[in-house]
Amino acid sequence: MSLLARTRTRRTAEVGLHIAPLIDVVFLLLMYFMVATDFSPAEEVFRLELPPAAAGIADPLDILDEPLRVHLAAAGSSGTLARLTLDGPWPITGSPDGLRDFLEASITPQGSLFLPDHPIIIVPTGQVAWSHVVDTFNAAVAAGCTNVTLETPS
Repeated sequence: MSLLARTRTRRTAEVGLHIAPLIDVVFLLLMYFMVATDFSPAEEVFRLELPPAAAGIADPLDILDEPLRVHLAAAGSSGTLARLTLDGPWPITGSPDGLRDFLEASITPQGSLFLPDHPIIIVPTGQVAWSHVVDTFNAAVAAGCTNVTLETPS
């Protein structure tokens, strides 16, 4: 018998994966984890007694829903910025840089007064120079606000 004939008759062993023992191991692991796992809830309820709110003061944990209006007023007919004020409980009068500092400190998670997409409306009077309106807009955007709009000058 020639060498070629011997190789044709010799069969190669087939490689395969026997899955039955793997299924047994998986079921044993499943049983182990079911017995060893604690199914009690991980969260608990704690009572928290807060002091009563003072009259006229809003809840400090509430995030405001109303848009923040920034009013720009001019000094005389020259169009120079005389006053930047905010509606609401903040008696802030200042410059665009002061507005940026206030908004940076008030956006969550640092100050938790506003979310970054809280609406901010810039309301200029008719005599304010356009450069002051743009500076105020840029200050709000630089603080991280994403929902800043302009209102038609009055």
